[in-house]
Amino acid sequence: MTKDEARRAAAGRGLNKLTDKQLEQFAATLENGKKLAAQLPKDLHWSEEPAHVFRLTKTAEGGK
Repeated sequence: MTKDEARRAAAGRGLNKLTDKQLEQFAATLENGKKLAAQLPKDLHWSEEPAHVFRLTKTAEGGK
């Protein structure tokens, strides 16, 4: 994720005042969340998803 992509993702969530370090942490969090979500079984029903797994919807990420 580029710095511009991270800045747009953060701004889309109302995080407009992040420092560069905070922005890097935010981008790393998004990337790690995607990696963890990819490890879940593909046939897992949403009601079976563990409560500690948080995933933003595609529309919240800008529709990508």
